[in-house]
Amino acid sequence: MSAPLVIRAGAATDRGLRRESNEDALVVTATMCAVADGMGGHEAGEVASALCVRTLGASPLFRLEDFREFTVSEPDPALDIARFRATVERELRLDPEIPDAAIEAVRRVRSVLWQADQHIQSACEGRAGTTVTGVWLAQLDGRMFWIVFNTGDSRTYRLLPPPDGTGQGDGTPGLAQLTVDHSEVQYLVSIGQLTSAQALVHPRRNVITRALGTGQVWEPDVWVLPAQPGERLMLCSDGLTNELSPAHMARVLGSVPHPKEAADVLLQAALRTGGRDNVTVIVADAVSPEEYAAWV
Repeated sequence: MSAPLVIRAGAATDRGLRRESNEDALVVTATMCAVADGMGGHEAGEVASALCVRTLGASPLFRLEDFREFTVSEPDPALDIARFRATVERELRLDPEIPDAAIEAVRRVRSVLWQADQHIQSACEGRAGTTVTGVWLAQLDGRMFWIVFNTGDSRTYRLLPPPDGTGQGDGTPGLAQLTVDHSEVQYLVSIGQLTSAQALVHPRRNVITRALGTGQVWEPDVWVLPAQPGERLMLCSDGLTNELSPAHMARVLGSVPHPKEAADVLLQAALRTGGRDNVTVIVADAVSPEEYAAWV
């Protein structure tokens, strides 16, 4: 049994220096936060991303003490439960420390995202879509876990502690990308046709292969990871990652204690570097309820 944890987060968003409007949207609660990056023209993209985060923020799933009380809305006939369980266990690489309850938690997260997909399709009639990346800090069988979800190329990272002399060697923290982009260039990287450096400048680097609301592939990837007190995660749209290196982001996250200040510093750095797209970032810390209460 581990002590309960909640999210203490700071967020920042900006339309950038070259966009007329901000198609990004975000949501932050005590147990869940997410970033969505809309696409399909500024009005439709704004609607898609806003509907996405509104659906997530309004879902009772992230407020229930026992998540099993949440009704799964995704039509079960379309989901082979046995195959789904096998796929989750294989793709999420669930280790022996991950409880069986994680399978049902993942299924319920998928259900909420399916609702968001349906809301966007209904409102935008397939003319718009959105990426989304998010984290849910949940208690499963008496222990705390991050449930990380992703559709598209918005990303979630985890700050790593400074190496002990066998890593970078300079005593600075590292940054681990927890999500995998659903994009054409990421696929080419995965099969060895592009390097990560080539992907950064590839002309089709913005082509997304999964998104909510488009009427095509929407299914998220989901990871279940043990959560530790004091852990720091960062969620962002590609307007941040296209401007800043992982090393730069890690330095800021490791040196600015307050999550809101860290988010602001990262946003301003992305604008100074070019601000070619909308920029959105959430810095989320796992803290005790007592720490959270003292902070707010």
